[in-house]
Amino acid sequence: MKKTLFLLLLILPAFVFAQDSIPPKNWKWTGLTGINLNQASFSNWTAGGTNSFAFSALGKYTGDYTKNKLTWKNNLNLKYGMIKEQDENLTKNEDLIELISVVGSDVGKHWAFTGYVSFRTQFANGYDKDYDTIKISEFMAPAYLTLSPGFRYQPVEWFYLLLSPVTAKFTFVLDQDLADLGSFGVEAATMDSLGNITEPGTGKNYLVYLGPFFEAYMKKDIAKNLNFESRLNGLYTLLNRDNLEGYDMDLSWENFLNYHFAKYFSVSLFLHFVYYPGQPMITFETLPDGAVKVGAKPNRKIQIKETLGIGITFIFPEEKK
Repeated sequence: MKKTLFLLLLILPAFVFAQDSIPPKNWKWTGLTGINLNQASFSNWTAGGTNSFAFSALGKYTGDYTKNKLTWKNNLNLKYGMIKEQDENLTKNEDLIELISVVGSDVGKHWAFTGYVSFRTQFANGYDKDYDTIKISEFMAPAYLTLSPGFRYQPVEWFYLLLSPVTAKFTFVLDQDLADLGSFGVEAATMDSLGNITEPGTGKNYLVYLGPFFEAYMKKDIAKNLNFESRLNGLYTLLNRDNLEGYDMDLSWENFLNYHFAKYFSVSLFLHFVYYPGQPMITFETLPDGAVKVGAKPNRKIQIKETLGIGITFIFPEEKK
């Protein structure tokens, strides 16, 4: 909780400062806050999860600044959800802290030089669905930071395409036990031939990818009260390719569809596809003495996460009648 509050204290002053130092007339703010009853399913999702019904809270906020040739687009996405299945303990099935910021300077009718920054992590610990006392993720384990100078092509207000010849993506695993296992692609601690850690504390806490990057993003009202948002990005790293095939690249495709009705109610669908071939899957082996040996193995499967929910939603600014 202290770590979460610390992160929010870092984020909020930036938005407050922006409002105080730049004329409000140049800003456009939008937001969606919701509490949903969800149906969720998971396939090869490395951070863990359970298929069932759950309650979750969602926040999606944007702050866009435009003046002359300068644009600054900011997206803050927050999710947290809990699940309880029959007699199982209460566990999480949604967890996201994500901040995306893109600054651009127009150089033509549809083109701009851009600087892209994204940061993504989670609020709380994640546990395997079968071995629910063993932690497999937490705040800043993993965390992803992407820094990308490049160009933006934006033919219409609701769509843009970012292209970058050189982008740096940092994966952080600040929990040393997880880092020693090689979780999320970082270099594992020294192990013997049986996969037992012989030098605890020697696992690396970060991984760097460097290479060309693209992102396609759209957000549009496709019908009255029906909004669709989609983000597809990919990075082909030229560094740390020891466990990758020649065609491998990190790919992520997020889709969010939201229909609101009766002013404060909505139905939402979230669908996320991920292909991270350099990110291993945590494995568990029950030994003869009953102890559980935790390890990691390559995971080249497509990860899929789907969430369907109905609940109470507050949207601003409110739609004009």
